[in-house]
Amino acid sequence: MTNNYMAYFLTPRIRLGDLFLTVLMGAFLLMSGCSKNSSGPDNNPPLIDSIVTYPTSVHPGSDVVLTAYVTDPEGDSISVKWSTYPKAGRFSDTLASLCTLTVTPVLEGGMSLKVMLNVSDGHADRDTGIWIPLIEGETVSGHAYYAGTRIPVPGALVSVGRLVDTASFSGAYEIRHLSPGPFTIELSKDGCTDYSEQLTIDTGLIHDVLLECDGLTNTVTGTITAYNDLGLENVKVTILNDEGTPTGLVDVTDLSGGFTIDNVPPGNRLIAVEDVGNPVYQVLSDTFIVKIVNDTAIVLQGQIKNVLFISQGVTNPDDWILEDLAFWKSWLMNSENQCYYYNSCEINGFGLMTMADTVLVPADAENVTWFINVTLNDATLVIGYIVDGVSIYTENVSSQTGDLLISKKINIPNVDIAGHELAVELYVWSNQVQDCASACLRRFELSYYK
Repeated sequence: MTNNYMAYFLTPRIRLGDLFLTVLMGAFLLMSGCSKNSSGPDNNPPLIDSIVTYPTSVHPGSDVVLTAYVTDPEGDSISVKWSTYPKAGRFSDTLASLCTLTVTPVLEGGMSLKVMLNVSDGHADRDTGIWIPLIEGETVSGHAYYAGTRIPVPGALVSVGRLVDTASFSGAYEIRHLSPGPFTIELSKDGCTDYSEQLTIDTGLIHDVLLECDGLTNTVTGTITAYNDLGLENVKVTILNDEGTPTGLVDVTDLSGGFTIDNVPPGNRLIAVEDVGNPVYQVLSDTFIVKIVNDTAIVLQGQIKNVLFISQGVTNPDDWILEDLAFWKSWLMNSENQCYYYNSCEINGFGLMTMADTVLVPADAENVTWFINVTLNDATLVIGYIVDGVSIYTENVSSQTGDLLISKKINIPNVDIAGHELAVELYVWSNQVQDCASACLRRFELSYYK
């Protein structure tokens, strides 16, 4: 009881009215401190005065310099941040008021790129954006080839400045969005010597590059022989491009038929052989496919010509049957021009002459071929084949007017003439009923290669 009594008298007594007045004054002071009439300063976001671009329009893949002019009303420190939408380039510094934007080269001329700027003083920020026009540039294109050839070098890296392309399987490349004027083009590939050249860009520049690739190419050595294993000299051996045209990779066989060709690209290579003056044989022009992986030694068998039948001039008229047969009329002999002769105004009918004797085509013969030296004037010449005494096939030789030298491999559908008796007939007639047509046969030859 004593403690409670003492506590009652020691505690100050507060009247209810005094307490209400105290709370009311505190609320007034709190409200007045947060009012617009408070002595604390207002904050305004930074101002973006302007954005300057140089140049004002650019090629995809090139640079544009951006300068932001910004101020803050209160003089606060300002931060900036650049971006593009969509992401279409690389900034040298996204947080600097002066920076360089490298535009991605995958965009196209005629488009526009939106560049956005955000500025902040730490309390408030402001955003704006500009559009930069993209313009078409010039293009340089071409192919990367192995030196001395038009054989492609796929995978070669081609660059002009920061613009890059990779040569395709066909060796093709294309660099776009270039400004007119001088530039340096560079190519590189493992195994090849780096290439660099100064060029001047103009409209649609095409520039093929020949790469020295000692680390990739090989040496091909070999021998050209006949069927009897005799080496064939003076035969030109040429590496061909993929489309069959000759490269600059060439050699001519020596006395023993040997040859060596350096710098041959790897892969399945076409090799052509051509007689350029063998003193003994006529060698058939032919093409071989050889797989080149490393330095390669090969043996190629050249086919040599063997004559079955030859008619030169009119010195051996017994070679031909010169007789009329119904409306087929015999060719005439023209000693002055040394030819068998047909003239539709002198001969009332079509012309015909047939080999007097057949020839046996050897069973191992390949590429049985005929050769004709004839002059035609508004006439059609046709050849017919007689196999084992039966006429089985005819084909057109020519209807062209002029002096003609024609050689063709005999190809009779579904018939292999090797090992069979063969003779030919030559037919001729006028192309125009009203005009005189003529033919003058100077040489006819049948041969095969083995």
